[in-house]
Amino acid sequence: MTTRTPLLFLALALCTLLSACADKALPPPAVIAAPQLPQPLEPQNWLRPSLFYATSRNVLDQGSETRSARYGGLRSRETSYGECRMSLTGTGAGAMDRMDVNVGLERTSRTTRARFLADLQRAAARTPGREVLVFIHGFDNSFEDAAKTATRIIHGTGFQGAPVLYSWPSAASAVGYLQDRNNAYWSVHCLKEFLSDILASQWIDRVNVVVHSMGNEVFIRAYSELADECARAGNADLKKLRNIVLAAPDVDREIFLDQHAMKLMSQGARIVLYASRSDMALSASALVQGGDYERLGKNVVCIPGLHVTDVSDVKTDMLGHSWIGDSRSVLTDLRCVLTEGCNRYAGKLLQEYICPPNARYFLPVPETQDRPPSGASFWRLNVIENGSPGPTLGGYKLNLPW
Repeated sequence: MTTRTPLLFLALALCTLLSACADKALPPPAVIAAPQLPQPLEPQNWLRPSLFYATSRNVLDQGSETRSARYGGLRSRETSYGECRMSLTGTGAGAMDRMDVNVGLERTSRTTRARFLADLQRAAARTPGREVLVFIHGFDNSFEDAAKTATRIIHGTGFQGAPVLYSWPSAASAVGYLQDRNNAYWSVHCLKEFLSDILASQWIDRVNVVVHSMGNEVFIRAYSELADECARAGNADLKKLRNIVLAAPDVDREIFLDQHAMKLMSQGARIVLYASRSDMALSASALVQGGDYERLGKNVVCIPGLHVTDVSDVKTDMLGHSWIGDSRSVLTDLRCVLTEGCNRYAGKLLQEYICPPNARYFLPVPETQDRPPSGASFWRLNVIENGSPGPTLGGYKLNLPW
């Protein structure tokens, strides 16, 4: 064997090793497809609109192919999700300021949390801003009552995105006030989880919340806790919540101003407060609380950073409290509140008044507020009278004052 023989073996071994390594080379990295935008659902059928819901009420009937799901007024440890199929009849413009619309609940279907969020994203995709509108009801509301009010609101404002009812366990009884208030406090954690789910979705960009009466107790506390958590964690999801409407809030005014107002303003949302000196229900609530504690929605108080609106001239029910889904004037204004870039002060529906000194509350306004109200004035809502039909909203005619 010559001296070149070992070299030849070494060369052959090296070739074999390189060949083996070549066989075991890592494959090229896989191309990860970009997430696909959910396909939008069909536009609302305003004769039979759909309404999504989440509820912490107890389940009375799970529902089936032949039965609709039903919910009671007690608590449930498990949040239920689903969709309501509603019905609408009427002409839209009723006597004086009332909406002439009859609302019915045809069917309530349950679904999973994952399916609920997926369907909500597809409904939000019907709008360029991928919008969601959450309605939270007040005291003395059954699940069906709350679904009907939510439907009146989305119909009256012509909201085209994803409408959602959040229903907490109300006893739906005029004598169940204390029970409802206790359940409102209990529901804060449930609402926090629900809002967190919506705000965390990459396919939802703008969230609007409309809250009525005692539902404000649930929402304001939940939002305050979320604002604290977001500040600590640096989470920007809460900034998706662009508009907050506090309608006839049955909340202790002093507690709100001292403990919650700054937190509500901390994330840059536009906050509209509807208050009425004609609200007899809130007068009764103040008596139940002891008589000395003014409710936030009872009389006008001017608060820097809040768009305070006096709706005392709105007369749609005997107690002056349940106008949020019945007043054409309120729904017309609410439509502008929920519309990006809409200037609700540019028309004739609102009239500015200087706030008397004894009704002013001084509050430092966060820098995140975009040209907030100064707190020196408030706006009074001019009630719409009967007249020629106006633009179409939600498939019906509303008489607008401009």
